[in-house]
Amino acid sequence: MPTRTSDAVCEAVSALRQRAGIPVIPDRRGPVPLDRFFQAENVTHVAIQNLSTAAVVDYLVAERYVSGPHVLSDIEATADPLEGFLFWVGDDGLAFITEADILPRRRFSAAHELGHAVMHRSRMNRFRADAKIADTGEPIDPMEAEANRFAAELLMPEEVVRVRADDLTRVHGCCPRGVLVYRLASELLVSREAVRYRLENLGVGDE
Repeated sequence: MPTRTSDAVCEAVSALRQRAGIPVIPDRRGPVPLDRFFQAENVTHVAIQNLSTAAVVDYLVAERYVSGPHVLSDIEATADPLEGFLFWVGDDGLAFITEADILPRRRFSAAHELGHAVMHRSRMNRFRADAKIADTGEPIDPMEAEANRFAAELLMPEEVVRVRADDLTRVHGCCPRGVLVYRLASELLVSREAVRYRLENLGVGDE
């Protein structure tokens, strides 16, 4: 049986949409304006070519978010690659992603880190490092799973998915999932793998 996004995640995304003043309008085409959601949550989105804890420390010092590396002694600065990193300076958040990824992956990773900022602020210290962010599958870590579902719900709203599926059915008499995957991935700027996983969870589309 297809799984539905948890109520907590849906409520968190809905509340963020209200704060940002961006309701879901299924008839409006195009990708979700991710930057406006970051602004509503007071989180800055930063892409770094070779993301690592060492690169994050260098950035925070260079941009004067902190007075020096000694302030970041709780971060083990290594060159090990990361796909996401969330850091708090007081009430201001910085969400780092790796610039090396293609755009659909960068958008999902950014939305994933935003999910941590929205849902997990009270459950984390001042930073969270993500070595891997998978846009498909179900991570074992509950916070990672919630952040993934948050990203999917934000970037691929269920209302949009179902309206596009209905459009295909109305025109062609059926809704081939492969065609819907291609169309949604192109419109919403997310990976085809992420769209397929989302459709499977929602039970949308014909195989």
